[in-house]
Amino acid sequence: MKRIVSVIVVLFVVFQLKGQENNQLNRILISAIDSYTTNNKDLVRNKFSLQDTSRYYICMDGLPADFPYGNVQNATFFSLSNLKGIPDSFKHKLKKGINALFISLNISNNQIIITISERIVRRPKKNNLNIAISDWGIFTYEYSCEKQKWELKEPKYGGV
Repeated sequence: MKRIVSVIVVLFVVFQLKGQENNQLNRILISAIDSYTTNNKDLVRNKFSLQDTSRYYICMDGLPADFPYGNVQNATFFSLSNLKGIPDSFKHKLKKGINALFISLNISNNQIIITISERIVRRPKKNNLNIAISDWGIFTYEYSCEKQKWELKEPKYGGV
C-alpha cells in the first residue's frame, strides 16, 4: 500500500510541476523560503547573528522551471550554470563573497523534504568558485489525502 501511495504522490508532484505557476509545490517552496528567512531575521533581532537580512540571494538551480520568482520578497535569484553570462556588477559581488540560499527537493514516500542551505559563495578568480556551507533549514511536508494538500510536519534549523 505504501508503494502505491508513493507512486501516486510522485505522479501528483510531476503533474503539479507542469505549467502551473500557482501549484502546491511552488506554494510550499515559497512557504519554506519565507520560514527560513523569518528564522534568520529572528536570529539577527536577538543578536545571535550579524547577517544582513534586508535582501537574499537565492540560487535558482534547484527550483522548478515554472517557479514564480516574483512571489518571493526581497530576493535576487541567480544561477551558477553560466558564470560567464552573469552581469559584471554581480561578478564584483561574487569576488567579495555573498551569502546565498541553495534549495533542494527530495521526494520520499508521501513526503517532500525541502532543504534550504545558506552558503557563502565567492569567486576569487575568473575560473575559481568557492562555496562554504553556513546554516540550513529542513522542511518536511506530508500529503494529507483528507485535506488534499501538503502540510508542514517538521521544520528543523541548524548551522555550522
